[in-house]
Amino acid sequence: MKNNIKWYRIADNQMKYEKFKLFVYHLSNGYTILPFQFTANISNICNRKCKFCPNWGDELQPSHYLTWMKKQPDLMDFNKFEDMLKRMGILRKFIRQFSMTGRGDPGLHPDLLKMCETLNNYKIPYSITSNGDFFDDAFFHELAKFDDYCKWVRVSLFNVEKAKYWLAMQEKHKVNIAFINETGYHLEGYEDGYVTANNKGNEKYATMPLNFVEESYCRAPFSFYSINTDGSIVPCITCFEIGNAFEEPFWKILNSKKARWIRKQALKMEVPKDYADCRNCGYFMSLPKYRAMNKYKKIGKGNHETV
Repeated sequence: MKNNIKWYRIADNQMKYEKFKLFVYHLSNGYTILPFQFTANISNICNRKCKFCPNWGDELQPSHYLTWMKKQPDLMDFNKFEDMLKRMGILRKFIRQFSMTGRGDPGLHPDLLKMCETLNNYKIPYSITSNGDFFDDAFFHELAKFDDYCKWVRVSLFNVEKAKYWLAMQEKHKVNIAFINETGYHLEGYEDGYVTANNKGNEKYATMPLNFVEESYCRAPFSFYSINTDGSIVPCITCFEIGNAFEEPFWKILNSKKARWIRKQALKMEVPKDYADCRNCGYFMSLPKYRAMNKYKKIGKGNHETV
């Protein structure tokens, strides 16, 4: 009985804290000084063409998103990346994590290890998310030389037959290797990944119901930014540009007029659909919620086949 009262009080305090934060966000007029996560799309090229991917979906139609994405270079320029971090100065201390990923695969970036070394030298926690196709023993051996701030290398597992291979790699190397199961099958011992229909054309490959988001507000743009290969900065996973970190100081972008506008729209869940599909956003998906919705099958054909 005492434990039940304890957890009830914890939940009640969390709810009050959440209401207080929301109150502060509404008073802020869109300004923020919060620590943030940086998701870096360092590569727009990939060796795979997964049907559920918004960039390769077989039912995609011309859209604002595709037009915007195609104007970006295939790879992020290392010198511009390095210069951006140097110019950020004290704001580097505000980066909770620098997540290297991409609309393509970061493993195809020839300067990936140099980027990791730069982040390590600046003492910025970082992670890599990849299909793992180009990560071998030699790669992990080199990464281990400057992995003090490497939180993990997260492998999106697409092939059931490679599950044992990656378990062996996990045992062999010092670097923390994590997995996301994207095979379309349920695999014991692996965390199931999920696909949301954030972009038109991949709805039938989503592993959760459409329009599952019930929240009436979103605070992600206050502490979550993505940088694209051309240096453009967008809040969370929208395609609404609030500035370019390769061309202007990041402190100016952080609370620019555009940044404040998109935050205020997110607090009302009124981000235009041309920029983001908030009702199908994975930001709102917790693991317990996903497990209750999970469509993965223990047997039978998966729904994540590549072309």
